[in-house]
Amino acid sequence: MTPLPEKRRFRRVPIAYEVKLIVEDRIISFPSAIDLSLGGILVDGRSPLPVGTSCGLAILLGAGEPGKRIVTRGMVVRVDERGVAIAFSRNLEPASAEALKLLIHSLDPLAEEPRDQ
Repeated sequence: MTPLPEKRRFRRVPIAYEVKLIVEDRIISFPSAIDLSLGGILVDGRSPLPVGTSCGLAILLGAGEPGKRIVTRGMVVRVDERGVAIAFSRNLEPASAEALKLLIHSLDPLAEEPRDQ
């Protein structure tokens, strides 16, 4: 059987950072992310958030170290047995976009290159 072609625009890299989602007046913590790309993140765990929910998102790079995080916006695009998939906003602030690129590049230098369509 032939595997299905990959539809993702960017390669994913495995990560294990803590992630916090900010929705309205609450913060939902996920102890670990599964993978990350320039297009979004998959976090490990269940969420009470329905698909389509807009949220703030913080990837905590240094446990307990103030300022060691990437903050961005996104939308829940999938919730299943693997976790919660969040697509990043297309209008990321330049500092957030650059921080994501640097993090991803440090994990896999080829990951931020778009896949051949």
